Amino acid sequence: MIDVASLRPGVHDPWTISSADLLGLLVIEGTLIRRVQVAERRCGELVGPGSIVRPWDHFGEHAPLPFEVSWRVIEPVVVGLLDLQLINVGARCPQLIHGILRRAIERSYALALDVAIHTLQHLELRLLVLFWHLADRFGRVTAEGIIIPLRLSHSDIAELIGSQRPSVSVRLSALAKRDVLIRRRDRTWMLHGEAHAELRDVRANADELRKRQGLDQAISRPA
Repeated sequence: MIDVASLRPGVHDPWTISSADLLGLLVIEGTLIRRVQVAERRCGELVGPGSIVRPWDHFGEHAPLPFEVSWRVIEPVVVGLLDLQLINVGARCPQLIHGILRRAIERSYALALDVAIHTLQHLELRLLVLFWHLADRFGRVTAEGIIIPLRLSHSDIAELIGSQRPSVSVRLSALAKRDVLIRRRDRTWMLHGEAHAELRDVRANADELRKRQGLDQAISRPA
């Protein structure tokens, strides 16, 4: 058995959770956002069950371009405290070390996907890729659609895709009118349709818009 700690929604100082003497924290329940701020821009990483984190490691303070890191709990979190005794246990049970490494590598892949989402030019496409990713990770299929049981605000979503809250609100309203992505009464989310069809349509619309803009610029350009 490992010791556990509980965290209520809100911003938490890593040093109030535990100390750097631990190997890390295993998220057992709940979700939180790791926010990184550089200058005036912020982006976030959604951390959920199965993730291993070391929130007291902060490499931005002495970086050539300093950046700030904060941790905010969205849904009440329970974390397991991975102490140094795991090293002794792992020596007798290699599968344990294998599982820990697997969780760490899995999070690195998720971070790579976050970066890929941020590079997408079309905001609506970013939203759909994010929510289909969340559906794959957290979703529950029902007769009405895929329920994503995360109470993410518009500001939370803006952080996760590297955008601004007002722009995100406009695009979320557009998706809701098309009955593609709606916010439920309990503030969770629901996806309708099929991922490939929706993403294909958004890409096609974006390509068509760029073509029109290019044509308009060509027509307006003086001979």
